[in-house]
Amino acid sequence: SSGINAEWPLRPGIKKGLDKATTLTNTDWVAVMEDAADAGFPRNSTFLGCKGSKPTTRGYTCGLWILFHTMLTSCYKASPGSVSVLRAIHGYVDSFFTCSYCRNHFLSMSEQMRLLSITDDQTAILAFWEAHNQVNHRLSTEVHDPYFPKVQFPPRSLCAKCSDDAGQFDSDQVFGFLMKHYRRVETPFGNTRVTSRRKNKKSKKKKVPTATLR
Repeated sequence: SSGINAEWPLRPGIKKGLDKATTLTNTDWVAVMEDAADAGFPRNSTFLGCKGSKPTTRGYTCGLWILFHTMLTSCYKASPGSVSVLRAIHGYVDSFFTCSYCRNHFLSMSEQMRLLSITDDQTAILAFWEAHNQVNHRLSTEVHDPYFPKVQFPPRSLCAKCSDDAGQFDSDQVFGFLMKHYRRVETPFGNTRVTSRRKNKKSKKKKVPTATLR
């Protein structure tokens, strides 16, 4: 629970309770979610970054991938560390993910990639990126949202230096891109860490096309 607690914008009282927890059961999680219901999160809002062309496409799983990548990059060389976050993600999928098909594929892939043996933050971030691309490759042959095809990320349209004409990725360029692409935001409880330069609050923010988020 330490990785979740450190990177989720919970109220101080909830965070203090999770700090004391060494394990987190499904009942505990439900109680945390109920306590956090009034924590200032938006209600009746639409997450455009993961909105599919149909109600049955994208959505939750897309948002979950973005959350995981953001947590990993935000904790690079900062407490609790990307390695700890990767292990927390593995534990969450193993214990709480209700899609058994997705869970089993993820756990099998994690074992093959030896994700739990990683000891370096940068390796943890890149390994999870590689795992996501493996999932995209596997799902690319299945029927999904035609407006958001499963491709290897990042495409050259987003990062020209991340891959060559043959589609081979440069891990150093990819790492730099991930650290800029997945950034933290302000929460109801103040500013969180960011992994790239913050823009002046007075400057006009550019709109990000939904296709660039995954």
